[in-house]
Amino acid sequence: MTSLQRRFALAAAGLAVVAGTSWSVYRTTDTAATASAGEAVTLYDVRDARQVAGTADDVFAGTVVGRAGQRDIVGIPSDLYEVRVERSFKGGPPGTVTVSHEQGAPPLTTGRAYVFATGRVPDERTHAVLLETAPAPYTSLTAPARVHGPSSDPAGRTVAEHWAWAVDHETDVTDNG
Repeated sequence: MTSLQRRFALAAAGLAVVAGTSWSVYRTTDTAATASAGEAVTLYDVRDARQVAGTADDVFAGTVVGRAGQRDIVGIPSDLYEVRVERSFKGGPPGTVTVSHEQGAPPLTTGRAYVFATGRVPDERTHAVLLETAPAPYTSLTAPARVHGPSSDPAGRTVAEHWAWAVDHETDVTDNG
């Protein structure tokens, strides 16, 4: 190999390293290329009812009337359910509402009652279950609450009392104060 060929080979290798490094930097800083639709950064503890209530636009108890199809909501494939609201703890969804629930999560059962913590979808009438949370099933709002996680809710409350307490004592996780 001549001196000139060695220089070309070295220059080509250097260019390959620069191109590869540039591509890696681009891929790690290009949010469209690195974030997928199902990824979410949760800034609250999903096991703490107070933090979930503080994050949600609406917290309500309701019974699933039936499945209402599916659609892509802000890049997240979602199943839609019609839910008859029985009691609102925060917000005020009236009567029967459409709830979107991320596909891949356990499906909701028609006829089953759940407590939902939702965010409103912009320009829609859909209430989206907060990502990484699951609607909490219950048999009766007067049944004892099954509290899991770091919530400091005293034991012995009913389902309705627990969620009313969580909303009354909600934690605003966006306050950096």
